[in-house]
Amino acid sequence: MPSQTFIIRADASIAMGTGHVIRSLALAQGLQDAGGTAVFAMAESTPAIDEYLQEQGVEVTRLRSSPTSDNHAGEVADLAQDRGGQWIIVDGYHFSPAFQSGLKGRGLKLLFIDDCGQCGSYRSDIVVDQNFCASAEMYARRKPDTQLLLGPRYAMLRREFRAWRSWKREIRDVCPQLLITIGGSDPDKLTLRLIEAIPEIACPNMTTTVVVGGSNPSFSELKRAAAAVPAPIHVVRNINNMPELMATSDVAIVCGGGTLWELLFMGCPTLSYFRDAMQESIIAELSTAELVRSLGRVDEFDPQRLARAVEELVACQNCRISMADRGPKLVDGQGVQRIIERLVPGGPELTTCVSLIPVTEAEKNDFLKVAEQHFRELNTNFTPAADWETHYFATILNSPMYSLRWIVADGRCAGFVLFGVEKHRFLPRQTGAIYELYIFPELRRQGIARACARKVIEELRKSCPSKIQLEVTEGNIRASKFWQSLGFRKVTERFVFEGGVE
Repeated sequence: MPSQTFIIRADASIAMGTGHVIRSLALAQGLQDAGGTAVFAMAESTPAIDEYLQEQGVEVTRLRSSPTSDNHAGEVADLAQDRGGQWIIVDGYHFSPAFQSGLKGRGLKLLFIDDCGQCGSYRSDIVVDQNFCASAEMYARRKPDTQLLLGPRYAMLRREFRAWRSWKREIRDVCPQLLITIGGSDPDKLTLRLIEAIPEIACPNMTTTVVVGGSNPSFSELKRAAAAVPAPIHVVRNINNMPELMATSDVAIVCGGGTLWELLFMGCPTLSYFRDAMQESIIAELSTAELVRSLGRVDEFDPQRLARAVEELVACQNCRISMADRGPKLVDGQGVQRIIERLVPGGPELTTCVSLIPVTEAEKNDFLKVAEQHFRELNTNFTPAADWETHYFATILNSPMYSLRWIVADGRCAGFVLFGVEKHRFLPRQTGAIYELYIFPELRRQGIARACARKVIEELRKSCPSKIQLEVTEGNIRASKFWQSLGFRKVTERFVFEGGVE
């Protein structure tokens, strides 16, 4: 079926943070993977968020009107009409009942992502509240036909976490790895106070990694502060391996927000601060259920309390085992799919149907034209040499090691994929390899590449290889993020000598 367009209304700033955008991005990615198109309509953002959304293949449209103005709903509705969208997804506390009514008055459908009834009154078709303490009573002021999707069953995780659903944490008893991540902007400058308090923590051989949000303006200051502390502290930003970092951390420190649900999913024992009454309620509920331990309010920061909490959790291996077991049971990583099933009745129809068809010898010229287009995108200076035109296709087709397939999406050729199983160079094993995956430019961002990659991985696994590997051209950030989101990780760097051979 034709791609459906969903308008996502969310904002970000240093003061309000970036959580609303990141949370709704997880839903946008799910819609993309199902063949839909997501457009972010934003009145306020940060350069880092704009860049991140662009990397994720999401279009961003800047709104001219203020969120509090009378014509704001009209501007959003006009955008939806221009793009042929029927659904508006809003995430934020400043979307009033009047704004909601303005959208509904234009015949649009509305999904509201909320926390503990912050808006007060709801005119939406669906309300999603992923919090542990969410209840129908919080949404008593709603339309009679409003669907409520409440609780961590609907926790929205970004696509890079989906590859970790079957992973199980092993709880170590030595050499603690501490992770500190305080959101996209950290308006309270909590990260600095945490770095300065690290020497108070009496945990031998502890190593700390501090992840600084892309919208945090204090990165240089935090690097200097960490360098001044007599303890091993690594300060990083703009990372693309957050699930892996969570997997290798023994304890994490956060301040509420969406990262909390990611850590629960990853089974990482977590200590959390809170900024306001709403976060306090959420953390209290999770603490009572022994899923998270509270560190108190940010404005009541106490280095000694922090040190005791970390020391106690590191020392109690059974406590960490319990938290690692409970977290993934609460947040199972299926939240986005559950929401999409409600958002689009008959949701499977939205999913692009992808099949892999063998390329035949009679299709040599057609394939070489597409392959040339692919390699020219990777290298603008690519010019087919005589041996490439003579041997490339023939070698592939005549070897049982390689599988060359057309990618067919909804009955239309969308590109090609080349993969295979080869003998290990030095051991009696087989290694799976994905050599090329190319989607025509006009058919990208519809979930076709992801569906194809999963089919290839499934087919390679039938040959029982010891591992599946691939290479990404240096500088191709989008491809790196794509494969990492499917569970691949960088293990080496490949160097090519370009000096020529005498």
